[in-house]
Amino acid sequence: MRLPSPRFLMGLVLVLAVSVGTVYAVKRLRGDGAPAAAQPVSVACLIGSEKAELMADPEVTRILRERYGVTVRADLMGSYDQVQLAAEELSKRDVDCLWPSSASAQSVYEHLHRDKLSGYRAETVLQSPEVLYAGPQGTDALIRAGIVEKRSDRYFVVNMKSLLLDHILSRKTWESLGTKGFGGPIRIASTDPARSGSGFTLTQLELNIVATHDVFQTPNLEQARAALPTIRAIYEAQGLQASSSDFGFRQWLTQGAELQNPLYAGYESQIIQLVTQAGAAPLKEVRVLYPDPTIYNDHPVLALNADAARFLDAMKDREIQTIAWRRYGFRSSVHLGLNDLAEFKDLALADRIRTTTPPNAEVTLALLDCVKHNKC
Repeated sequence: MRLPSPRFLMGLVLVLAVSVGTVYAVKRLRGDGAPAAAQPVSVACLIGSEKAELMADPEVTRILRERYGVTVRADLMGSYDQVQLAAEELSKRDVDCLWPSSASAQSVYEHLHRDKLSGYRAETVLQSPEVLYAGPQGTDALIRAGIVEKRSDRYFVVNMKSLLLDHILSRKTWESLGTKGFGGPIRIASTDPARSGSGFTLTQLELNIVATHDVFQTPNLEQARAALPTIRAIYEAQGLQASSSDFGFRQWLTQGAELQNPLYAGYESQIIQLVTQAGAAPLKEVRVLYPDPTIYNDHPVLALNADAARFLDAMKDREIQTIAWRRYGFRSSVHLGLNDLAEFKDLALADRIRTTTPPNAEVTLALLDCVKHNKC
């Protein structure tokens, strides 16, 4: 029997190589390119409460397990509490990854652990802009005062500085803006910035506004220290605050929304998640106000080892990212075009949002010291 020629064998090898490469490339484009023979791993991750339901979603856990061989044990902890844990404490708790709600929290972790970053990797996989929630009366009052502007059925806070300094800090009341049916001092309720990411993002935005003449310019440490007493006064004017983002928003709604407090700061994702779970019924009394500019809450996975890095990559899976958007309202940071606002026709969501950046780690730690320990 005549053996195949060397040229034929080389061609066959080339065809097989191209075929395998094509299959691999297609799988990577679909977001399901995990090695089939990968050994299953269990990853312990500290996450913010706003992501708890996403990580308990049966489809998400199935995709992670079947496609990537990853099982996640998610324990809830505030973003800045996570990133300030000492390396010894993280090791004692067998923590593989952290998943805060801010790139600023990531910068704090990297600043505090800068000598222990071997094997460390971080990447933002989800996003959600900081917004203010309001009712119809409060929104109309702020429009009359020139603080909020309506553009094509979307609402933007165009004079946040006046809201903070001329109204909240001056202890003005809602009656002074001509509201009927509710009163009390003008303030922005939120989760406690000393413990929760969504509340702290609001405080960072306030610092940018108060400490600089240009909200798009983050303050240096000297500028920040000069503004901290004002930030502390605004913080104290907010009164008692919830400890976690998910609980705080639901508490605001169940206790009367606008009638409980006319303004509440949180993640945009929270109203989307509510709509997908409960329908449009709660929306009649809720408006989404976008600070102009606002701060995007990035949600970076901070992988402390190779197993956690595998989880990080798995969370970029397009199917998981689609679930995160359609069911839980998290905007994708890795798949362009996935965040289709038309999917939420009952919500007046903004597709074009001006943003500023949070301050650096040194300033952020000074701000945390101010709100947590009154060292301002």
